[in-house]
Amino acid sequence: MNSSISISNALQALPLEAPCESLWPALQAQMLKKSAWPIWAIASAASVALVLLSLAFSPNLTWSIPASVSQQQTQQNPLEQLIQQSTQLENSFYAQQDDSISSATVIAVNLAIEDQLNAIDNQLSTQPDRANSTNLWQQRISVLSQGLSLNKTNAQFNANGQNLDLALASIN
Repeated sequence: MNSSISISNALQALPLEAPCESLWPALQAQMLKKSAWPIWAIASAASVALVLLSLAFSPNLTWSIPASVSQQQTQQNPLEQLIQQSTQLENSFYAQQDDSISSATVIAVNLAIEDQLNAIDNQLSTQPDRANSTNLWQQRISVLSQGLSLNKTNAQFNANGQNLDLALASIN
């Protein structure tokens, strides 16, 4: 014998019970474990985005350094020169990246370079002594130079209709 019960009656017949324990404390604990981005990382990302946007909208932009600025740079201490060189290389590194022409390998290497930069930046954020700070800035410049070289080579290969991955595979 089959009797039909309407869905609304069946749902109304269900007991109204709360879960045995609230999931909010566990969710809240997970949210607290998640680390927030440090303000310097957000500022760096914003400045890189601003530079990339400015380069995108002014392709014929030429840079000229007045003589007074050049004289100021020679008067800066070596650490300030390293910081300035690192900033210029970082801007060029991000400007040279073009995921539309890059293979997965080049993109992966760029991401690894960004990870190395983050590790160096984390060490710099602890404000090490002058010698260690100078060493870290030199490491940062070296990593950025390698990344810039990779992106320039990738762009040159693509401009010639070649693939950098194939060129690397043929060398190996």
